[in-house]
Amino acid sequence: MKYSVLIGLLFAGHALAQTEVPSASEAVNRYAFESFQLFRQLTKGNFCFSPYSSHQMASLLLEGADGETQGQLLDLTHLSDDAAVRATEISAIRAQLNRSVSQRGDTLEVANSIWAPQGTVFLPPFQSIAKDTFSALSETLPLGDAVKSALKVNLWVRERTRGRIADLVGPSAFGQGQGTILLVNAVYLKAGWRQPFDIRKTKARAFHCASGSSTLLPTMLQTDALMYADDAAWQCLELPFAGEDLTMKFLLPRDETERARIEASITSDAWSKVTGRMTDCDVNVMLPRFSFSTQLDLHGIWESLGVRDVFDPAKSDLTQTIAQKPCWVSQVIHEATIEVNEIGATAAAATALADPFGTGPDEPVTRRKVSFIANRPFLWTIEHRPTGLILFMGRFAGE
Repeated sequence: MKYSVLIGLLFAGHALAQTEVPSASEAVNRYAFESFQLFRQLTKGNFCFSPYSSHQMASLLLEGADGETQGQLLDLTHLSDDAAVRATEISAIRAQLNRSVSQRGDTLEVANSIWAPQGTVFLPPFQSIAKDTFSALSETLPLGDAVKSALKVNLWVRERTRGRIADLVGPSAFGQGQGTILLVNAVYLKAGWRQPFDIRKTKARAFHCASGSSTLLPTMLQTDALMYADDAAWQCLELPFAGEDLTMKFLLPRDETERARIEASITSDAWSKVTGRMTDCDVNVMLPRFSFSTQLDLHGIWESLGVRDVFDPAKSDLTQTIAQKPCWVSQVIHEATIEVNEIGATAAAATALADPFGTGPDEPVTRRKVSFIANRPFLWTIEHRPTGLILFMGRFAGE
């Protein structure tokens, strides 16, 4: 029997909210901004994705790969080529995420699973890594029944995401006359703002879309002591969640010209430089309430980032995964959802200089009073403070 691998990636959550950064976290963040550079070219409108979710699946697939296929996945994930180091760092991040949630009372759950037809034989080393490092449970698919297979997987997805993602895969994913192995990651989070917005102050206000049109959006209002930074091209704001270990950051370009420059040049290092300049300010915040989802196959994005062989039945080397051959990846399905409201969030300069974000002059010592009016397209991230890990990110453009 021929085997293809279908990877399902999903992210759902509510309201969220960085310490020492282990190299695995840096790897995820580098992958996040490299993926962002490709995502942003697909649409001028809203989009969101979970770099942590899709990186988890690429990392799990890496452990079952060999040869050139493994090398390409190593380049994609930016992880160590030492398997023991990878396992230690990935496990450490998961432990820190679990510790943050248990201590703070937020909801943040990461679940992995491997779905395979009856009779599939996984190699013991891969099965051990999947279970011990990724906590991936093995699930059996009904052989030859595409409809039941899709229903079974989607039920698992709905349960892990509290209904936020209902139908990740359809029967067509299992109905091609070949064995399909499905790797699925689900991330669900829910947390409330440290200071909720007063819903009585929420009013319809103009939002200026990238297309040049304007629309009225319910816009929230509050004043608080918040971490903030700016320069002539952008403003950056951090809204912490009540648990303190989770935070949401917003990067607001001054205009569309600056947004185009910033989006085209933003990297993990540039993002760290921007957020590293943030200081405590008194901020008047105006932020639209928004909710949307994004679903797509990451096949093209991964190929653009150098992963080619794993999608080619003639070249794919997943010989460390299962005993049966050949085995390759057919799809990488990713779905993410984000909702930002008064209570919390549900789960997303420069010019022509080589360093488009610059460092700018030192901030004055006196406490600043500023306004952050998000009435035009902006970028956002949800991050885990203790690791610096970007859990998800995206763009809100009002359309």
